[in-house]
Amino acid sequence: MTNQDLPKNIQDQPGLIPRQVMPENMESPINHVLTWITPNELFYARNHLPYPTIQLESWALVLGGEVGKSINFTYEQLKQMPQVDKFVTIECSGNKRALMEPPTPGEQWQIGAAGNAKWTGVPLIYILDQAEVKETAVELVFTGFDSGVRPDMDTSVNFERSLPLDKVLISECLLALKMNDEPIPHKHGFPLRLIVPGWYGMAHVKWISQITATAIPFKGPFQAIDYVYITNDGDYHNSVPVTEMKVNSIITWPSKGEEIHLGPHSVRGLAWTGKGTISMVEISIDGGMTWKAAQLISPEHKQYTWTFWKYSWDITVAGHYFLLVRAHDSNGNIQPKAAPWNAKGYGNNSIHQIAITVPQILH
Repeated sequence: MTNQDLPKNIQDQPGLIPRQVMPENMESPINHVLTWITPNELFYARNHLPYPTIQLESWALVLGGEVGKSINFTYEQLKQMPQVDKFVTIECSGNKRALMEPPTPGEQWQIGAAGNAKWTGVPLIYILDQAEVKETAVELVFTGFDSGVRPDMDTSVNFERSLPLDKVLISECLLALKMNDEPIPHKHGFPLRLIVPGWYGMAHVKWISQITATAIPFKGPFQAIDYVYITNDGDYHNSVPVTEMKVNSIITWPSKGEEIHLGPHSVRGLAWTGKGTISMVEISIDGGMTWKAAQLISPEHKQYTWTFWKYSWDITVAGHYFLLVRAHDSNGNIQPKAAPWNAKGYGNNSIHQIAITVPQILH
C-alpha cells in the first residue's frame, strides 16, 4: 500500500523522520507538533545499540557498589513506591548537528531531536536512601539493558552513563515508569528510564537494569569517548563533558524554503534551556539587522520545559526574507550567532535561521 492509498486524514498525519535504520534513530516532525506535550508516537528516538528484549517477570532494578546494602526491586515493587510527576523537555545533544559548519560526523539531526513529556515515577533519592549510599561514593553509574558492539570496540557493551553524586542534581532526578500517563513505550525505555531534568538526552538512560555507586569516576565509552566536547578531532586531553542543555530555539512555521503569501501571519516556534526558564524570545525578519520581541504563549511556564512563542507579522512587500530567532533565559544566557564548533557536533544552539519567499500577487 502506498501513501496515496491511505485515507486522507491518515495521509496528512506527520510521522517520525528516519535518520538511521539500525540502530533506529528517528527525528520528530517538530514543525507539525502543535501541542505543548509531545505525543509518545512523535517523540524522537535516539539509540546507539539495538532495542533490547526484556522479560518483565525476570527483570529487576539492582542497586549495588558503594552502598550499605545491595537491593533488588521488581517492577511491581517500584509501582508501589511514592510517585511524582515531572514535565521535562529532552533534547539530544546532537540536535541541529546537520546545521553545524563545518560539518561533523554523527547522526545528521535537523531541528527535531527534542520533545517535551510528562514523566511519572519514583524520585531517585528515595531509592538511594534505601540502599544507604556510602560517603566513599562519588558517582552513580546507570546501566541500560541495551547492549551491542560499538564500531570502535571488539566486545559487546551496555549503554552506561554516570552522574556525579551532587545533592541538588540527584534530588531532581526521577526513575520514570510512565510517559504521558502511559507505561513508557518500549522504544523509550520500558520498564524504567532515568530522567535528569535540564541535561541533554544521553543522560536519560533507558531500560535501566542497574545502578552502581562508585568510589572512582566512571570512564565507560559512552562517558569518556562519546558525549565530550573536543575542539580538535581525536584530542581528548582537554575534552569537556556534555551535561546541561544550552539555551536554544527554533522556528517551526514557516518551514525552510516555504513560499507564503502577502498579508498577516503568525510566525511560530519553540524555545528551551537547561536550568532556569525562557525569559525572552526575539525574532528578526531582516537577516539579523533588527530584532523584535516575540510573544511567549505556552500553557505552562515551568522550569525544565520548552516554551511556545509566536510573532505577528503583516507582510506588505513581496520578496525573499531571512528569518532568525534567538532565546534568552532567566540565567542571562543568550543564543549565539554561531555555537562553538566541536569535533562531534554536540550542543549546537546557534541562532536558527530560515529563508522564505513571498511572491508578488499578480492581478
